[in-house]
Amino acid sequence: MPEKDSKVQEKLITQKTEGDSSRYDFNNITPKFFILEQTQESVCGLDNRIKVTNTASLPFKAICKLYMKAANGKNFIGTGWLTHANKLYTAGHCVYDHDEGGWMDSIIVVPAKSGNSEPFGRYTSSDLVAANGWINDRSKRYDVGAIKLSSNVSHSDFLNPSISDSDAATVCGYPGDRDTGIFQYKMRDSIQKRDGRFFYQIDTFGGQSGGPVLRNNGIAIGIHNYGGCDNSASDLYQGLIDFVEEW
Repeated sequence: MPEKDSKVQEKLITQKTEGDSSRYDFNNITPKFFILEQTQESVCGLDNRIKVTNTASLPFKAICKLYMKAANGKNFIGTGWLTHANKLYTAGHCVYDHDEGGWMDSIIVVPAKSGNSEPFGRYTSSDLVAANGWINDRSKRYDVGAIKLSSNVSHSDFLNPSISDSDAATVCGYPGDRDTGIFQYKMRDSIQKRDGRFFYQIDTFGGQSGGPVLRNNGIAIGIHNYGGCDNSASDLYQGLIDFVEEW
């Protein structure tokens, strides 16, 4: 069964920022982007990922490319998924990275990016949240976070977070080793649950951290965050869902 946690404030820390897009060249993303080294995300044997060529429907239109600027000035890439018009889930290390200065300085969010096409535009982060278990203990179980946007996205189709298990799931996101990281890739396979985390041989790569573990096209049950074959994700818990809902 999923771990239950009602002590929301003990599990989450919020970081309030001004959402100043001048910190980041919002319209011309040209710097070299790096993959957060700690993730060690992996292709397990044959590469069975499938390229998503049409992001106009769920779940793909709710999945977002992230361009993160760390506190130390380095640029990174990641994935997130919208649950509200101005809120999305991602991995904890996509909003707070211990080795890169802590809280990300700013994040650009691009829903449904497909190559050079950005059908719903770009948005900037205003607030960030991450689990205390991640910030204080680097717990892989609590490597979860969320982003609030400075304005609402221009569509209204979002994923529903669910506290549930499944024998199989799809992991989707923006891997940095395929097509320079500007297309979504997906793969479905069996998954197993242990100690609040999902484990699988679903192929992933750096840049996919923060992507959803999908039970079906509209329901997400976890946040992908690590590789190593088994690759893995944190499951969702009620405290996180309640916090983001009320945030």
